[in-house]
Amino acid sequence: MTYTEALAREGDAPPLRAFTSADHPNAIMLKNAHEAFQKGDLDALFGLMAPDCTWHMPGDNVLAGTFVGRDQIMQSFGALQANVDAYWAFPLDYFGSDDHVVLVALVRARRRDRALETKECLLWRVDDAGKLCEVWHMALDHKAWDDFFAPFET
Repeated sequence: MTYTEALAREGDAPPLRAFTSADHPNAIMLKNAHEAFQKGDLDALFGLMAPDCTWHMPGDNVLAGTFVGRDQIMQSFGALQANVDAYWAFPLDYFGSDDHVVLVALVRARRRDRALETKECLLWRVDDAGKLCEVWHMALDHKAWDDFFAPFET
């Protein structure tokens, strides 16, 4: 099952506004990157990212850390998959400028008897070559995020 099919099973995604010629090209690039991620097209996703892209995941949880380059970022994606039964990030909007681009999304996740629903913001820096080169992940309810992704007692 693809990510898009899983989204459809979870329910209707919140509406995303139509993009227009007034949208910054970097906002459109990030939309394309997120769609590639949703489709599982990681080559397309990483094609939009600098080779030494840095991903910052704050917090006190199993996903927290700083990840540099494709291999480490892929490991962080693997940690996400290993720590959820289901995870959806519904894009709500994208905003861009020459130097930065932002994704605002609604996250829904399930893990055993835990559930999470919060908004997240991913602030990306764009390098001079037009590649996504650094990202800061921010859950708007960081306590709920940390509680959800806290290690389970064995």
